[in-house]
Amino acid sequence: MAAMSLLLRASVTARTALSALRLGPRLGFGDFLTRGLPKTVAPVRHSGDHGKRLFVIKPSSFYDKRFLKLLRFYILLTGLPVAIGITLVNVFIGEAELAEIPEGYIPEHWEYYKHPISRWIARIFFDSPEKTYEKTLAILQIEAEKTDLRLKEMEARRLMRSRGDGPWYQFPTVDKSLIDYSPKSSPDN
Repeated sequence: MAAMSLLLRASVTARTALSALRLGPRLGFGDFLTRGLPKTVAPVRHSGDHGKRLFVIKPSSFYDKRFLKLLRFYILLTGLPVAIGITLVNVFIGEAELAEIPEGYIPEHWEYYKHPISRWIARIFFDSPEKTYEKTLAILQIEAEKTDLRLKEMEARRLMRSRGDGPWYQFPTVDKSLIDYSPKSSPDN
């Protein structure tokens, strides 16, 4: 930008010098209505030695700062209570200790975890391995039944095509001479 400002100043100075030589005492006002560069007596100066002052357009940082402030607020809003809760659980409850299983007692699936928070997550959010196993077996059974039905349907279609006894052979089309077109001849009645 500084080079453009210097170039502009130099061109205006050169134009002024050339017009002063050519025009003489008229000072550049003789051809007022003709097209051409404006004629000046002295070069234009822009605010001292620093060149032309520019208005730099840059994006606003308001929304960025607002987003970062809200992000920090909500992280602290949820992170501090969670950190306090984890600290309290670790200090006052602690990890589980390995003990002998009593006779006839069947442990629940969440009792195999060592940390109390892991136990709570396994008890509330996760299904037991037995339930997951049964759900997987049910899905496999449903898919096996679908496969059997698809195979039976394909065999039935193959036999119907080979023997010619499908439903498309059982419904003869109506003869066109038997169709009554009278309602279509006067539809407004």
